[in-house]
This record gives sequence, C-alpha cells and structure tokens, in this order.
Amino acid sequence: MTRRLPTRTHRGDALEWVIVGGGIHGVCLANHVLAASEFTHEDVRIVDPHEELLASFESKACACGMKSLRSTFAHHISTDPFSLASFAEGRERTGELVDTEDYPSRPTLDLFLNHARWVIGRNELADCHHRASVCDLREQQGTLTVETDDGTLETRRVVLAVGLGSGPSYPAWAESLTDESTLTHVWDDGFDPVATPRCTETVVVGGGITAAQVACRLAEPSDVTLLARHGLETATPEADPHWINWPHIHEHLHTLPPGSATRRDRVRAARNDATIPPYVKRRLTDAQERGQLDVRKGEISCAYPDDDGLILRLADGRTISNARVVLATGLDPVSETPLVERVAEGLSLERGVDGYPVLNDETGVATPGRL
Repeated sequence: MTRRLPTRTHRGDALEWVIVGGGIHGVCLANHVLAASEFTHEDVRIVDPHEELLASFESKACACGMKSLRSTFAHHISTDPFSLASFAEGRERTGELVDTEDYPSRPTLDLFLNHARWVIGRNELADCHHRASVCDLREQQGTLTVETDDGTLETRRVVLAVGLGSGPSYPAWAESLTDESTLTHVWDDGFDPVATPRCTETVVVGGGITAAQVACRLAEPSDVTLLARHGLETATPEADPHWINWPHIHEHLHTLPPGSATRRDRVRAARNDATIPPYVKRRLTDAQERGQLDVRKGEISCAYPDDDGLILRLADGRTISNARVVLATGLDPVSETPLVERVAEGLSLERGVDGYPVLNDETGVATPGRL
C-alpha cells in the first residue's frame, strides 16, 4: 500500500521513499526504486526492526523446514529476472535449481538466500536500512511523517510492505492455552523446531504447505501426527502463472471495482490456498512409509493441559494425550494490524471489503476518502 503526496520541491532533508518492511517485497521494491536514475540511497529508507534485511523471512523459512521455494528461479529480489540463474551458473550451483514437472525450475532455499545477500551487498541496500519499528504515519505540512521507535522520518512516499498477516492466527480452542509451553505456532518469534519435547506425541495442526513442511521437519527426530480438517490437496504453483502477467491482471481483475467483494473473491478463487506441492507431498509420503508420520483428517474441538502435555479432544470424539501441538494455521489479516488501522484512519483512506485500503490500479496509491 502506497501513500504519495503531490510532487513538490524538497523541504529540508525529507526523503523520497520510506518502505516499511525489510522482507522480500520491501527489499525488491527498494532495488527497483534505486534502479530509477533519479533516486539515490540518500532518498530511500527501509524501516525494519531486524538486525539485517530479510532476517524475518530467513528465520521463518528455516523454522518451517523449507528446502526449496515454491516460486520459480525468475522470482527474486533483483530487477533482472535471470539474475538468480546467472548467479547459480557463475558459481557452478545450477544443481540447486530444482527440476519441477510441468513448471520452471525452482531454487533451493540456500541458493535463494545466497543470491539475495549478494544482491543486497552489491546494491548497498544496508545503507538504506533504518533499524526501527514504525509506530504511526501522519500527513503534516506537505510531507508524510513516519514515527518510529528510533526517531522520525519525513518523506514524500510511504509503502507498507508488511507481509501477509498481522500475526499468528490461533483457533478458538487454543486461545486459553497461549501460555502453555507445549502449544506453539510456527510463526511465533520463539518457535524452535529442534526443541526436544517432553511429550510422547507431537501434533502439527494445518493442511497447507507450511504444515506439511514443518511436519516433515519435526518427523526427522521424532514421530509426528499431521492433523488437517480436510484431505490434503496438491498444486504445484500458488496460482496459475497467468496471474503474474499484467495484461491478464488488467483483463480479469482490474475490470472489477477496486476494494469490492467481487474482486476479493476473484483473487481467492485464483489462489491455490491450503495446497501442498507434489514434491512436498512426496516428503510426507516418505515419512509415512518410514513410520515417522501419521496424517489424520480431523479437527480439535477442545484442549486442556495435564502434567505431561496437552490432552486433545477431536470433533469425532477421539482423544490424543500427552501431546505437544505446533500450529500451522496461518496469519491474521494484515488489515487488522494496529499500524494499518492507524494509517487508514489517520490519513482518512477509503477502505473496501475486509477493511483493506483501496488502491488505485494504475499507481498502487491508496485512495483518499472518508472511512
């Protein structure tokens, strides 16, 4: 989401761009901004609280047991779509471009991260990194003022690149157990996949790629149950490849009203949510054949602690005792984050279905208007 003021003469030391978030999208955007000849490192700040750019993505990818990316070798943080392939070829690492049936090759996680660090270093993006968390955003005297916990930044443009969700999503039955050491969420900052549980059984809750990957990761040292509400469904990409092409987006999405339920439903229908790629499904099958993993269809209706872990009551009446539970149940909507709420209200941005600010299709700029 971008907020941009009309073009004007620079006032003082105001920046041109502040990008909130130092993950994949924020860093990729910074590269594209700096590739434009009129912008320099002095014009751009990437505000992110982590010690290094991409740190959050790397820690989460490693924690869930990701071995390769789901996206192709052409998707990365550089402005050149063939940069990662050239990087691999120049370092004799083309073997880390994984063959995928009926789909372009995908990079291993190590190759993707090594390339990303190389791009960050080559483009000196660390010089743009302002290590802080954003507290608020307001318009004041012809500039946008970004309040952080480490000072104030003035800028003409702000982009929120804060990821897909505000925080780990907990099912209703787990809300009273969030302080239990035997209940964790894969997206918790403190999640440790190599922690040795005292419980006799580890249960991973979820039915998508994250749940499958973390179940395989945890099954290597101990037996695991993967509990999903529905049968596991497979799909290679996250969406039909046509959706990365602007002509297709203009034809099938931008013809629908911005911020509308019909547009949201079109996006949801295009996404292969809660699916597992065939190569991850094979990892699950291998773990099952080794006797390390049990895949069950079911849903937890309630849970309560005992001395040796959690007792889980399933909707069909079955019980699992002495359990450690790892949730892979996704993230809460990003529109519900306190920052997005404050920005939308403070700048009087128009909001559409589900509370997301409405963006201009041509510019990506948030639309002014009363809430």
